[in-house]
Amino acid sequence: MDKEPIIKLEHVTVRYRGSNKDALADFNLELNPGEFVCVLGKSGAGKSTMIRCLNGLHMPTGGRVYFLGEEITKFNEPALRKVRTNMGMIFQHFNLIPRLSVMQNVLTGTFGKRNDWKNLIGYFSKVEKEEALRAISSVELTDHQYKRVEHLSGGQKQRVAIARALLQKPKVFLGDEPVASLDPGTANRIFNLIQRIHKKHELVTLINVHDVTLAKRYATRVLALKDGKLIYDGSPDGVSEEWLSRIYDE
Repeated sequence: MDKEPIIKLEHVTVRYRGSNKDALADFNLELNPGEFVCVLGKSGAGKSTMIRCLNGLHMPTGGRVYFLGEEITKFNEPALRKVRTNMGMIFQHFNLIPRLSVMQNVLTGTFGKRNDWKNLIGYFSKVEKEEALRAISSVELTDHQYKRVEHLSGGQKQRVAIARALLQKPKVFLGDEPVASLDPGTANRIFNLIQRIHKKHELVTLINVHDVTLAKRYATRVLALKDGKLIYDGSPDGVSEEWLSRIYDE
């Protein structure tokens, strides 16, 4: 018997206020256990809109989004926040607090599953600190745990963001162009790290990426969006020059 998809989008449409066209148009997608998915497409193709629909940061104009079999498009904001605790997210510009240390930034990954008063006063238990240290170690930043994030390189900052997401103990790992601002060598190392974490924790991973080489090297499945529509869904090996021309042409 086939496993239930972790995330499912059914006929999802998104149209932003003031726009005369859909950012996503009748969009259908299933993400299954163990998949490492890379998403290609030009700027404005709908990649960021799609990823924000996956974790409930944006509610569709039409259609339904399911997480673990539950329709999250019916959820209120507190219920959506709970869903997001199961989805680690990393961004192009890291979304870290520069003046805080690596350890302090990683510990914020626990916020969604803690009492608000603990977050307010910055109290963390010994167990939470030990888990944060393990996450920092897993991204090879143990020697930098007390260093302010503002003094780190771009690649190190993205490792901090990955450790923070890992501390959530997510079922799903999402990335919105997480290596777009990094040099090719650092981008490759970050993808290699994400792949190791993906396999170790048996996650569903979906990464929006502009680098076709990275997508073909690491993905088990590639999606391509154009004008808010899914135009390719298949093997990395199937992303031919002809397909790239269709994906990125004007």
